[in-house]
Amino acid sequence: MKKFAIALITLFTFSAAMAENYFKTALGKSDAEVQARVDSTWQHFFTPGNLKDYEKPWEKTVYYEAGPDMAFIMDTGSNDVRTEGMSYGMMIAVQLDKREVFDRLWRWVKTHMAYPADSPWDGYFCWQCRPDGTKIGRSNASDGELYFVTALYVASQRWNDSTYAAEADSILHKIMDKDGSAGVFPLFNEEKKLITFVPDRGGYYFTDPSYMLPAFLDYWTTRAPERRDFWKEAAEAARNHLVASSHPETGLYPDYSNWDGTPFRWKHSGYNTSMYKYDALRCPMNVGMDYYLTGRDRERQRETMRRLLQFFVNDNFTSARFNLDGTGSEGNYNPGQAGANAVGAITLLDSPNESDRRLATTHLQRMWDTHPPQGKFRYYEGMVYFLSLLHLSGNFTL
Repeated sequence: MKKFAIALITLFTFSAAMAENYFKTALGKSDAEVQARVDSTWQHFFTPGNLKDYEKPWEKTVYYEAGPDMAFIMDTGSNDVRTEGMSYGMMIAVQLDKREVFDRLWRWVKTHMAYPADSPWDGYFCWQCRPDGTKIGRSNASDGELYFVTALYVASQRWNDSTYAAEADSILHKIMDKDGSAGVFPLFNEEKKLITFVPDRGGYYFTDPSYMLPAFLDYWTTRAPERRDFWKEAAEAARNHLVASSHPETGLYPDYSNWDGTPFRWKHSGYNTSMYKYDALRCPMNVGMDYYLTGRDRERQRETMRRLLQFFVNDNFTSARFNLDGTGSEGNYNPGQAGANAVGAITLLDSPNESDRRLATTHLQRMWDTHPPQGKFRYYEGMVYFLSLLHLSGNFTL
């Protein structure tokens, strides 16, 4: 009975905090205004595209139906399909109760991205495919599995269908049941309790701060049938990493990191992964999500976000990429950053410090004034923007 009561309290913690519409409570926007923004953003990204539009897919959408019952999210910057985008698409679809879209995406993933049962990679998903479904390379991107599993658990609850949960259970069992003997390891480093960059010989020994999703891992402790104690420890390790990997002055995160949070420059990458570049822009979204869904590390998260959010105000929302100390600025501040930083700003909205609340409101207003990206590179920034919109509008549940 005691364990049952604790489980109920845990589930209530997730569901009770999720529904706040921060655009309404912090900016005074009406329910109708916010719903219109969500609806228009859905149409912007998920209006079905024609398969003949491959030459210029960015002119219309990132969502393409394939045959009678499948669909994919295209990375319009490179004209391929990635587990990142497919898992984000599934999460967006389930949060907005778009079951047909969810099922179409998941069928494409299982048909084209899943590795066969006789492969050492069984349970994982090929992170990059061509639009015709052909796998490119032989690897995964670990955040894809995190989002796939979580989206399936949410789908099981939302649509009262245990099939989705059974699929999530199977994925978790397989990807944590590797011993490395065939060059494929568990998704999480067993000793460090942290997700690996890639669970192979090249990527098992470092990580990526933007893969830290403690709210997801806490949720798994209420849903996964196996290793719940491990997921509890992993959630805490992820929270610690989101603090440790943030620069002590600017708050900026590196794209890749060592287990202790220090920046990691991967020699196989074509750019300096120890900088705040591409992956890292998602970190404040992960922090803000954990803050409002679980509330387990509020003081440290507030302090970390205060530094990062003030840094971007000081930069006048000008640049997109930096050395961790704030030097070496490149590119233009983008919609994905506006969204993720606004989710991070949730940590300051209930601060007793008025300057914190003003800082948070500045970022929320910036996000509200930012429209979804268009053009060839709408995909990545756009998917982060859309996920952020769900968090800020009270449309994200676990």
